[in-house]
Amino acid sequence: MIHKISGLESRESACLTARHKALIVSHTLTHWHKRAVVLETEWGAARGYAKIRALFVLVLRRRRQMKTPNVLILGIVTLISQANAIYGCKYTNNLTNRNDGGQEECLFYYLLNREFEDSGNVHSLSTLPPRTDEMKITIENVLVKYVELVKGSSYQFNVFGDIYLNWKDERMKWEKEGEFKNYEHLYIFNSSAIWTPHVIDHTLCMDGGCSYSIDDVDVYDDGTVYARIQFKYQASCAVDYRKFPEEDDSCCIFFTAFEPNILRTKFEVEGKSKEKLSRPVYAQKVYEKEEKLSEMAHEHSPWVVVERTISVSHLGGLETLEVLQVCVKAEKQMSTVRIALVFPVTLATYVMLASPLFGDLRTQIFVKLFTLHIQTICFLYLCTITPLNGFLGVRPRIYIFYEIVFTISFLSILVTLIVMALSRVKRNVPPSHRIFLCAKLINRVVCCTEPERADAYHRYVEDENPESRPSNEIDYTQDWRHIYLALNNMFSAFLFSVFLFMTFLEFF
Repeated sequence: MIHKISGLESRESACLTARHKALIVSHTLTHWHKRAVVLETEWGAARGYAKIRALFVLVLRRRRQMKTPNVLILGIVTLISQANAIYGCKYTNNLTNRNDGGQEECLFYYLLNREFEDSGNVHSLSTLPPRTDEMKITIENVLVKYVELVKGSSYQFNVFGDIYLNWKDERMKWEKEGEFKNYEHLYIFNSSAIWTPHVIDHTLCMDGGCSYSIDDVDVYDDGTVYARIQFKYQASCAVDYRKFPEEDDSCCIFFTAFEPNILRTKFEVEGKSKEKLSRPVYAQKVYEKEEKLSEMAHEHSPWVVVERTISVSHLGGLETLEVLQVCVKAEKQMSTVRIALVFPVTLATYVMLASPLFGDLRTQIFVKLFTLHIQTICFLYLCTITPLNGFLGVRPRIYIFYEIVFTISFLSILVTLIVMALSRVKRNVPPSHRIFLCAKLINRVVCCTEPERADAYHRYVEDENPESRPSNEIDYTQDWRHIYLALNNMFSAFLFSVFLFMTFLEFF
């Protein structure tokens, strides 16, 4: 009795399982049929059919894991056959050997069939440009996505970016009526299915390191075609060494569009011709074992892209040959090195020019010689980081700065030595009283110093035997020393003012 009851329960559960599976199949088929209608609305007929086929392949691949019943597989096959009958495009019947990939919408095949009837060539829409003497290409925007240094170079860049552009093609027009009344635009999945302009750079791609592709092709009913060009090109760069060690680098890519059957190709820039950026320039790609294979760690260089410009020029002065110039401006940001080169020299020079505050002339000479030693060390460090190939005939501003610093130091030391030499000469003729009072005021009030009679460098120069001099002769040497010392202090103040103005120009 117990075995009979268990048998009835097993049969009941089997029936419930079968009913449950049938219900799942019914709901699944209904869901996929609705999904097919949605795909038809969003992606077009041919694309919706392709999506249904992709679902079928997915179910077949995971049949074992999902334990999908055969009834569900047969239902999907029936749905695909119905979709093929519903979504079939009548305009593909006369088109053979086409290169569109077979995944475009029916509107595209209508345009392709119309062009085939006019030209007799099924490939004319994809290989031949529009029938016009002047092709106008509108540049909407140029996006610089990534910049890296060329291997083995310190200033040549590889530029990765996108160009958003549009052009007119009368062959791609259609009337929004009948079966195509709801089509405002047509998305082209295979960019090689229609003709696109060859906006490329012919200059620096001999080594095969460049790449170029067209994506996101979208056509509107008035014949306007929108597209996006993805590119990677080596830019032509020119370095301006005037701001060394933080020099500027201007790199440009020259795009041209030569078409054999078009007399003139004209570029027109609609977007911003100049845009501020802040993008690091990467030096190389370094693989890290801790990361995945697809993830790379980037080592950045001192260069930073700060600006992007777009302009149109004529090649060789010819009006019919236009060139689209996409340029990036980069700055080498090495503020630490710049401070190490400029700040110690500037501080030491200010100390040297303020040496009259240290006291007598001998102390001033020692201070100035020590300052000259610091300046020489900083200049030698500057020479060690100079590029081996020089500065291309350009004199950097920092070298001009060092030239002025050494000139100021030389003049300051020379004047102090001359004043020390004049202070050794004994004077019996009194100086002008007004000049003496002004010199004494400068020395005592401004510089807080005064010549002392006991200074070791005061060695009189005697032209004759001092015993033969009259004893009542008055000595005015100390008065003249006041004047010499005041001249030295005033000259230091003048150089201090000049260097202060030069420092303001250098830092600001």
